[in-house]
Amino acid sequence: MTVVELLNKCGLVKPRVISYTRFSSRKQAKGLSEIRQVEAAKEWCDKHCLELSDHDQFKDLGVSAYSGANSTTGALAALQAKVAAGAIPRGTILIVEALDRLTRQSLPSAISLLMGLANSGLNVVTMTDPDKVWNSETMHDLGSFLMSVVTLYRGHQESAYKSDRLRKTFRKHRREGSQQAFGAAPGWLERESKVHPWTVVEERAEVVRKVFELAVAGLGSKAIAARANTEKWPIPTRLSKNDSIWHAQMPGQLLRNRSVLGEHQHRIRTHEANAQHWHGLAEGEPVKGYYPQIVSDELWAAARASVRGRFVHKRRDANFYNLWSGLMFCGHCGAPIHRKTEKKGYSKGQLQCSARLAGATKCPSMSAVNADFALLQAVYGHSHQDLADAQAVAKIDGIATLEAALADTEEQAQLAGDLVFKTGGKVPVFVNRSVRLAEEAEDLRRHIEELRALQLGDGGTGAFDEAWLETTMSFLYVADDVEALEARAALNLRLGRIVEAVWVYAYDCAFIKFRDEKLPLALPLPSKQLPSRANPQAKHHKPPPERVEKFKPIWAAHNDPAFELPEPKRPAARARKFSQLMVNLERVEEEDAEEVAAEL
Repeated sequence: MTVVELLNKCGLVKPRVISYTRFSSRKQAKGLSEIRQVEAAKEWCDKHCLELSDHDQFKDLGVSAYSGANSTTGALAALQAKVAAGAIPRGTILIVEALDRLTRQSLPSAISLLMGLANSGLNVVTMTDPDKVWNSETMHDLGSFLMSVVTLYRGHQESAYKSDRLRKTFRKHRREGSQQAFGAAPGWLERESKVHPWTVVEERAEVVRKVFELAVAGLGSKAIAARANTEKWPIPTRLSKNDSIWHAQMPGQLLRNRSVLGEHQHRIRTHEANAQHWHGLAEGEPVKGYYPQIVSDELWAAARASVRGRFVHKRRDANFYNLWSGLMFCGHCGAPIHRKTEKKGYSKGQLQCSARLAGATKCPSMSAVNADFALLQAVYGHSHQDLADAQAVAKIDGIATLEAALADTEEQAQLAGDLVFKTGGKVPVFVNRSVRLAEEAEDLRRHIEELRALQLGDGGTGAFDEAWLETTMSFLYVADDVEALEARAALNLRLGRIVEAVWVYAYDCAFIKFRDEKLPLALPLPSKQLPSRANPQAKHHKPPPERVEKFKPIWAAHNDPAFELPEPKRPAARARKFSQLMVNLERVEEEDAEEVAAEL
């Protein structure tokens, strides 16, 4: 059927006209693809005295038709849904530049999509053949049907050929260690062309180093992002929908990005790989020295240690009022203690059992100010050098850094061991990697033990500071102050490296388990009493009655041999994602094992 025949069939009633525009790559947004397609549709409408309104234009910009993303989650999917719901009436004309704008999938999927549009009552017109109409009547004609099949097949084959050619090109450049085929890089790097080396944009690199330094100081991703937006730091990433805003996850992403060390991980980014992971699938081991290094190995390791110290509990307290986050548990049931901050009033906040908040128990709560003072006093009295002595602090930080590196190495070694098992030990690159990581982990364990022995053998040189507790309490509850926030964050990080767990029995007693010590330290907590509002300067002042310490049943019974503390119910550690080596294990034959290893 031709367009003229269709319009004559409609008579005086002009059909509704809609258009569909698509291109595959975001880079094409800088070109004229969208403008060309829209203007062609409007010119066609003007030629046939029809109207195309703005709200009748469906656009998939930067969406693949080869993967089918446009027809599953894109604007084409929305168009199909409106047709199915009757929002777009039968007889509507759909203008596209070519059939391959609709789909570049394999024939079964492509024909099904086109037939679905035609059978739903749409009249598809392409600008490559603007006088022909594709609809249910046309598709009954053998010649037209075969023409559509050939057109759709040609579009799929063209995309498949390009995809295969690019895969071979990238594989060749990966094997040769060339950087010329890979144009993308982190946002703090730039180069004149693909044949020139990468150079550092120092302004952005300095921002990245600030992120790592603040992470070492104990700040989390949200706190760093808030400071970056307040101080208007430049955005150091390559892609950003809004170049002026740091989102809350951006610092965390930078802290996990090994590109700051100069490493690059090659990735397969086909639509099959992206279906498994949005970032594609890694191929081979990371390439060291690929980019200029902007963060030192020492700063990276220290930041990773700080991040791992916060890893098992999600930071809900952006101002770090809760010094015991991730460390404090209910003595009655073992559930984590949550802090409800109160900026006004005496208590400064309430320490509440999370199980009680969920309605599972009736464990009592306690004011934060009483618990904080007593616990800090006990911790400083027990480990004042580990909190204040520079030499002791450096040793503890060194141990924490090595422990974080050991945890990362052990997880990567486990991954490598799994690959060795799945391939039956027939791929040498996996075996060698597993052995190397196991040796690195053993070296780290030995180094950690040496540092611990030095820590125990050296008592430190720091003197007991009577004013430390008063100084600490002075910034503990100060709101809207950057220095106080950073001081609380640093103290939270320091406590996490000294203390393993704290059990609190509200207004009774607490137990502090220090790292590398078997028995917890027991201490009584203040009884529940409201602060005195008596004014000694008042004319008729009467001294308040003397406070009598209430009976503490847990404190009285804690020396009983039968007394036991509940097991802390720690949140499950968040699954850590490591780049997996891209290998289709089903295709690895015994005779091809060496070839696969060579490719990786």
